[in-house]
Amino acid sequence: MNYNFDEVINRKGTFSSKWDNVGARVGNPDALPMWVADSDFRCPQPVLSALTKHLDHGILGYTYLVPEFAKATQNWVFSRHGWKIETSWVSSSSGIVPVLNTMVQTFTEPGDEVIIQQPVYYPFVNAIVDNNRVVSSNSLQLENGRYEIDFDDLVRRARNPKAKLMILCNPHNPVGRVFTKDELKRMGEICIENHVILLSDEIHSDLVFPGHKHIPLASISPEISANTVTTIAPSKTFNMAGLRTSGVIISNDEIAKKLNAQFNKNKTVGLGILGLIGYIAAYNECADYADQLVEYLYSNVDYLGGFLKTKMPKIKLIRPEGTYLMWLDCRELGMNNKELDDFVIQKCRVAVDSGYWFGCEGNGFMRMNIACPNVTLRQGLEQIYSEYIKL
Repeated sequence: MNYNFDEVINRKGTFSSKWDNVGARVGNPDALPMWVADSDFRCPQPVLSALTKHLDHGILGYTYLVPEFAKATQNWVFSRHGWKIETSWVSSSSGIVPVLNTMVQTFTEPGDEVIIQQPVYYPFVNAIVDNNRVVSSNSLQLENGRYEIDFDDLVRRARNPKAKLMILCNPHNPVGRVFTKDELKRMGEICIENHVILLSDEIHSDLVFPGHKHIPLASISPEISANTVTTIAPSKTFNMAGLRTSGVIISNDEIAKKLNAQFNKNKTVGLGILGLIGYIAAYNECADYADQLVEYLYSNVDYLGGFLKTKMPKIKLIRPEGTYLMWLDCRELGMNNKELDDFVIQKCRVAVDSGYWFGCEGNGFMRMNIACPNVTLRQGLEQIYSEYIKL
């Protein structure tokens, strides 16, 4: 099936957080939404058909973790990423963020340290701080337009006896890195050597651009697998975030039992019937959608990069290896964080995520979501350009 990602769909008045709540989030209700990580593309038809069929049935009662959920997960990660897993390793969650918080609660104590790699998805910090743990940031280093891991610093942090957990984001949100096998192997080994459990957030794993390949961390070796909890979801790839359904993959029975016990204690287990149906349909029937989406997003990346280079050279794109979240280096504009917010969100009327939300390493940066029709991307860039030329 061919999908039309150029289709412009009016999302206003649909209870959309991205479109209807933009004023509350960024302070300008008239700003063009290019912020939160959901796309403006229609869900794949097999997902819509599966949901419609169930709605036509007319009953939305309780469901349970059916074997088809694990089987769909198993087939997807093998066909897309070459990772062979057992269906017994698969469980579910209502999203990645609940897994983050539950992992922190299960495998650390108040005052323990959790290693992350800022600038990074800000709920990582919230999960740590809200549970009275301590952030240990193995900050990524920007070198020649590409972010690299400071392994010496990582070793030092992992050796701290208070470090009990590391949360990895791969592909990385917001800097767009798709970590190599060598990088992943080294991170995995460092954590094993220092008794630090790894949580690998791989929600963007299907959105990887030509020249790069997503490698599931736990696929590298049995030893790394036994020390890793992996989370995936169809929400970004297939624009299904509102169905709040994610997969959790754990090969280590002891880790799985402890994590599931905490889920039960929190009373956060359980699936919604529509999320279950959508998840299974997406992973079983929508590979063609994922392929076409990546191709379309890649063309948007090229357009964005060319526009900035020729018209707004003081704003630089950190060329992404994956995800649809663009990390823009605005430091040459010479603005502090508030001035940059005011410029882009108020003057240019474009809603983006402020870089400092992702840690102090994001000062002077902005995150822009380009998972939208190209005409929308063009509109946002032209609005910024119209004010940029006045600087």
